Amino acid sequence: MKFHIMKINKNKEKKNILFYCPFIERGGIKTTLIKYTNFLSKIYKVKIFTNTTDHKMLNKFNKKIEIYHPKKTYNFKLRILKDIIVFWRLKKELNNKSIIFSMTDHFVPLVLNKFTTNSKIIIRTAGIVPNHYNKEEYKYLKNVFIKKFLIRFYKLANKVITFSLQNVKYFENLGIKSCCIYNNFEKQKIVKSFKKKKKLNIFFVGRFGYEKNAIFFVKNLKNYSNINIHLVGDGEYKKQLKNAAAGKKNIFFHGFVKNPFKKYLSMIDLLCITSKYDGTPNVMGEAMSYGIPVLAPKNVGLANIFIGNNKYGYLYKSENSNSFKEKINFIIKNYRNAFSRAKRGYNSISRFNEKNTHYKLIDEIEKL
Repeated sequence: MKFHIMKINKNKEKKNILFYCPFIERGGIKTTLIKYTNFLSKIYKVKIFTNTTDHKMLNKFNKKIEIYHPKKTYNFKLRILKDIIVFWRLKKELNNKSIIFSMTDHFVPLVLNKFTTNSKIIIRTAGIVPNHYNKEEYKYLKNVFIKKFLIRFYKLANKVITFSLQNVKYFENLGIKSCCIYNNFEKQKIVKSFKKKKKLNIFFVGRFGYEKNAIFFVKNLKNYSNINIHLVGDGEYKKQLKNAAAGKKNIFFHGFVKNPFKKYLSMIDLLCITSKYDGTPNVMGEAMSYGIPVLAPKNVGLANIFIGNNKYGYLYKSENSNSFKEKINFIIKNYRNAFSRAKRGYNSISRFNEKNTHYKLIDEIEKL
């Protein structure tokens, strides 16, 4: 693989990869943007164009990546106006070696690029793509009609990168050029070790937003006396979660934590994912890369693929309290079994190594 990188650098002029990401916030988009740009900067000239001014956020990127952002955030109420300003700044850097790489708010760069420079453009889908393959998820999605309408503009992209083969089939039916590239997860050198405990520590890790549905996690576990419940994250539903947890001494809020699985590795016994709808989600792959047992909702995001039909963890019926509690009860009584599945899951994470993810990204870029 190193030879592959050297060959590209030697025989071809470096392409300029201009990442369009108007808003860099905590979550999957930020994680993927960091991984993509830090990796691709080894091979190409990489620049990021954003409206985000948070230096703590921007300092997470490789120092050789140029980041263009305003000194102060624009106060326009309409998000699309901010999108347009970011694209117009990006447009100044375009040349015949440039490829636009849109991470979010794709409508603006697709349309403006079409009617201005007509440069090569790649977009990456973020979150759920509503289609007939994922009806169980998108019934919870807001503004489905608008999202489906905007997807039609993906035809203006040279390539759409998505996280699911089902999405690829859907895009093909619409005449959209796409490919499936999973997110990258590498096996961690330090992994979870088995330890018998009187009380299992069950974790939720993620943003306290509508789609992540942390309230389902708290409401269904708060009356258990034989477990400790931990929530790592923050977001608009924090007050609602605190109210639901009131009076319970075994529920702990840790706030936002950098590298939570590494920090709490010896403590965390089970990660619960309770999303109504999702993309990968990243926390599932991260937990499995440390050998941590995972419980996730069936048919949500890539849960089925990661969990492998219950070989590498546990699946419950989405939004079903009885199914969720049934799996929790089984895990509590059979934790050694859960740990064995997690070990198999740890070995399976090689499916998502750099060879199968980031190097496929290079292949798609080189085809343009």
